Amino acid sequence: MSDISENKNNAAESESENVNSEKYMIFSILGKLYSFPSRQISEIALFDAVYPLPFTPSYVLGVINRYSVPYALFDTGLLLYKTPGKRKKVLVFKDEIDRIAFLIDDIAGIADVPEQDVLLIERNAESNDTTEAVSASFNWEGDNVFVLDIQRILKRVSQETVQ
Repeated sequence: MSDISENKNNAAESESENVNSEKYMIFSILGKLYSFPSRQISEIALFDAVYPLPFTPSYVLGVINRYSVPYALFDTGLLLYKTPGKRKKVLVFKDEIDRIAFLIDDIAGIADVPEQDVLLIERNAESNDTTEAVSASFNWEGDNVFVLDIQRILKRVSQETVQ
């Protein structure tokens, strides 16, 4: 009998390994939960000195120095809600994405989310600053978490900087 239950356990384990999933870095901004795929994040740092840049949108605070490399720092609260965030921590993106960092309130956790649990959000003509940056959502520990799309955010920044 134990061989049968052991085979069932092995089958269940191999089935769960076949489920496509992605790890997400979950963080808070003004009391709401957001995330980026963790593969895009290089490091989490404490908020430190910022060197202002001229002629940038208000949510681009300036540049920060990470190991002698400048990264443009975005205040995510200003970007999404036009309200400054608490400015506690910084998510630094990998250089392959761009040399950018996002100011966040705090880290909530890391979630391994099955692909089928991620709900894609469709765009409409009347999207606002918040919904434009969100590409999907998922449920984590009873809370709704919004997935931010870094490419949409960068496109918005480049359009607003050109104007």
